[in-house]
Amino acid sequence: MPWKVCLVALGCLAAACHASVAPAGNPPTPEKIAELWHDPEPNRDLFWGVGGQRLAPDASLTYKVLEVKRAGFSMGMNVVGPDGRKWSAKLPPEAPTEVVASRLLWGVGYHQPPIYYVGKWNADGAPEQNPQLPARFRESKPDLHGLDAGNAWSYYDGPFVGTREQNGLLVLMAMLGNSDLKDQQNVVYKLKDHFEGASRWYVARDLGQSFGRTGVLDAPRGDIKVFEDTPFIKGMAGEYVRFDWRGRHGRLVDRLTPADVHWICDKLERLTDTQWQDAFRAGGYNPDIAGRFIRRLKQKIKEGQALAQ
Repeated sequence: MPWKVCLVALGCLAAACHASVAPAGNPPTPEKIAELWHDPEPNRDLFWGVGGQRLAPDASLTYKVLEVKRAGFSMGMNVVGPDGRKWSAKLPPEAPTEVVASRLLWGVGYHQPPIYYVGKWNADGAPEQNPQLPARFRESKPDLHGLDAGNAWSYYDGPFVGTREQNGLLVLMAMLGNSDLKDQQNVVYKLKDHFEGASRWYVARDLGQSFGRTGVLDAPRGDIKVFEDTPFIKGMAGEYVRFDWRGRHGRLVDRLTPADVHWICDKLERLTDTQWQDAFRAGGYNPDIAGRFIRRLKQKIKEGQALAQ
């Protein structure tokens, strides 16, 4: 069987594992919702993010490679610094896109772990000579209220199915051009105490397939021309919004309403120009390219708000 046919068949089997989106028996309480989304305070710092400058990796250190990870769209490495802090370092093309997407999610209230873009750094034991390519650094156990990653959670049968908060998150994924919505990308974090409204966080993580176009195989990431040229909303199918969506998880976005779109667009509209610019600066984008991405995102916001409710 040709390899592309095999991939399609495997994709169909994976999709079959989630034959339907199953709403929870009872609506989650406000305390439960806070584990996914917490109304953000104004003017969150979208350059440094949730961890602030305090938790950023030191680019002047030389990191030791513990493991090289070649699976996935972008190569990565697990590394440790001489200070003992362990990190997952993801290389381009997903390093900058993941950082920006994470900043935007956190900016509108979705929990995110501390992640950082490091433009130039050195490593012993890396496949390539130093300096290394720019990377997204995510610490395995950051000093943030005992934040610790646990098991995966699912958009299909998790505790937030059908809620405005999960639906808004899925609309935001469509806006960002991210169709990589498999369960493994979502992680439940535990904390030692309440922070941002909860001691457990349901996090949409590994957001690198963003700022291009949705798709099944080799969807473009961080491609400003593709992002500008790809439609957002194609129309309505009865009471539901039809997005320009390609991917294995279309059923997750085919029952989203204009009210869901308005909800997240209203949250995004509250971000200041400084926050927008800082989010892209955090991902290493130059101001001209960042400005084009921001302009297109603001067009999508207006498009979403124009939907009749």
